[in-house]
Amino acid sequence: MTRAETSPRRARAQEPKTAREVALYILYHVDTRRAFADLLLTQSLKQGALEPRDAALVTELVNGTLRWRSRLDWTLDHYVRPGLDTLPPWIRNVLRLGLYQILFLDRVPPHAAVDESVKLARRHGHAGTAGLVNAVLRKILKEPSELPDPEREIPEPLEALAVAFSHPLWLVERWHRRLGDEATRALLEADNRSPDLCLRVNTARTDRETLRLALEAKGIQVEAGGWSRLSLRVKSHVIPSELPGFSQGHFFIQDESETLVGDLVRAEPEDTVLDLCAAPGGKSTQIQESRGDRGRLIAVDPDPKRGARISENIARMGLTGIEVMIADGRELTLPEPVDRVLVDAPCSGLGVLARRADARWRKTEASLRAMIPLESSLLESGSRAVKPGGVLVYSVCSFEPEEGVNLVRNFLRDHHEFEQEDVAAYLPKETVTDGFLLLYPHVHRTDGAFGARLRRLG
Repeated sequence: MTRAETSPRRARAQEPKTAREVALYILYHVDTRRAFADLLLTQSLKQGALEPRDAALVTELVNGTLRWRSRLDWTLDHYVRPGLDTLPPWIRNVLRLGLYQILFLDRVPPHAAVDESVKLARRHGHAGTAGLVNAVLRKILKEPSELPDPEREIPEPLEALAVAFSHPLWLVERWHRRLGDEATRALLEADNRSPDLCLRVNTARTDRETLRLALEAKGIQVEAGGWSRLSLRVKSHVIPSELPGFSQGHFFIQDESETLVGDLVRAEPEDTVLDLCAAPGGKSTQIQESRGDRGRLIAVDPDPKRGARISENIARMGLTGIEVMIADGRELTLPEPVDRVLVDAPCSGLGVLARRADARWRKTEASLRAMIPLESSLLESGSRAVKPGGVLVYSVCSFEPEEGVNLVRNFLRDHHEFEQEDVAAYLPKETVTDGFLLLYPHVHRTDGAFGARLRRLG
C-alpha cells in the first residue's frame, strides 16, 4: 500500500476533535458511503462535546459545502489536473471544505481557511497531498479576479445556471419550464441559504410571547414567524436540544410550512383524528395541543423506531390523548371511520432542499415519479377512514404538481364523494393558490409545501 492509502485509515481511527475535523469526517462519509448528512451531524454534535460556536461552525461547513458541491467541484477542476475525482476522497473533501470557506464564509479569514485545510490534508494524506491543497487554495486566493465563472464560461444557459447555483441540471430544467428564468433563479438562491430554525410553541404549556422572552433572556435572537401565530424563528446559532424549554416540551422543532398544514385539520375536542404518516409526531402533537389534549388521536407509522420517536415527543410535550400504532398506512383498517384524517405523505422532498443539504444530489426524476404511487395509495387509504361529513387533509413537503395539485385533482375526479374546500378559510391568503396551500422557499421564506383540505359528502 502507498502512504496515501494508509493515512486515511490511521486518521479514521482517531476521534475528530476540531470543528473542521468533524465537518471533514461527515463530508467524507457522505461522499464515500452515501451517508445522510443530517443524521451524521446530529450524532457527531451529540458525541463531540463541542462548544455552541464550534457546533454552529460544523453545521455551516457541512451544509454549505454540500449545497455548493457542484459549483465547488467545477471550480476546483480548473486547478486540479487531471481532475478533482482523481484525488483520494479525504483530500477531495479537504479541498471542497477549504474552497467553501474562501468563497462563501465571510467570518473565516481566507488564509486561516488555507492553513487549516493544509493541516487536514497532512493528517489525512501525506506531504504531497498537503502541498497540492496548499498550492490550489493559495492560487485561488492570489488570483481572485481570474476565478472561473460558470455563467460566463458554460455556453448552455440552463447548464450554466445549474453549476452556478449548484443544483442538478434535471431539476433546473424542470423548474425553468414551469416557473421561468427569474423565479427559477430566485428559487435556486433560496435553496442555497441556511434556513432558520423554526419553533412551534406548545400552547398546552406556554405561549409564544413567554417563549420568546425566555429565549431572549438567554441571549438568543428570535423573531415571530411570518405566517403562523405559533411559530418563532431562531436567528442565533444554537443546538436545538439545548434551548431553554426544550426538555420541558415548550416547543417542537417544526417549520412554518408544517405548522400551516397542521392548522388545516381543525379538530374539535370530541373528534377522533387519524394521522396516517405521523413520525416524528409534530403535527399529531400540534393537533392535540390545539384542542387542549382532549379527544382521541391515532398516530400511525410503519417503523417501530420512528414510532418510538413519536412516543418520546408525545411524552416531552406532556400529552396523553395520542396513541401510537405501528402499521402500514396503506393497509390500515379501523373498526369505524373517524372525523379527521391527515395524510402527510412521504414525498420527493424537493421543497426542503435548503434544510437537507445533501438531498439534491440524491434526487432524480425517476425517484420523484416513484413516490407518486405511494402517495396515491396513502391518500386512498386515508379516504376510506373518513366518515361522511369528515375532513381529509393531504400534504407533502414538495411543490411539484405531480405530488400535489395534480394528484389531488385526479383523486377528486375518481371520488365524487369528496369535495375540495378552499384553505383560504383557514390560512393567510398569501399562502393559498387555487384553494390549496402552496408554499415556495423564495416567496414565503419557508420550506416548500403543498396542502389540500377535502370533505367527505354525506
